[in-house]
Amino acid sequence: MSDGSMNSAPITAGVTVQVYVPTNETATARSFYSTLFGREPEFEPHDDFFEWSPISGQECWVQVGGKADAAPMHNRMRFRVHDLRAALDFLDSSGIEHSEPSQLPEVVAFVDFSDPWGNRLGYYQDLVPSEQQVEYRGTSVNDDAQFIEYEGSHQK
Repeated sequence: MSDGSMNSAPITAGVTVQVYVPTNETATARSFYSTLFGREPEFEPHDDFFEWSPISGQECWVQVGGKADAAPMHNRMRFRVHDLRAALDFLDSSGIEHSEPSQLPEVVAFVDFSDPWGNRLGYYQDLVPSEQQVEYRGTSVNDDAQFIEYEGSHQK
């Protein structure tokens, strides 16, 4: 990371991600995301706009709002968890369909799922601390052969 002395880009101090759902689905979305985050929204400035801070102590917000022409996110928003096995159990017990979990050995394990409106979500678990992770130089993230079945995988 740069200290900012090489350019005039502003120093960032937080992040907000916005997720939209159809305006007539905001109550259902509030319920889904309250279940996903394990609590009610931290902030509700409007009847159709809700905010959660999913990372304790960080200026990070997930905002869910109603929009007439809501389209699902094209990118995936994954949340770091300390125990992917427990996250998989949570998804199963909540009736949330998900991919089979996979892993990049000595780096990360992850699982993908979506909200009911097609917004792409997921969980990931670092398998070793970031500073100790293996680099796969000369390879591609599009090479499925790099990823293997998650060691803690389970049968649905």
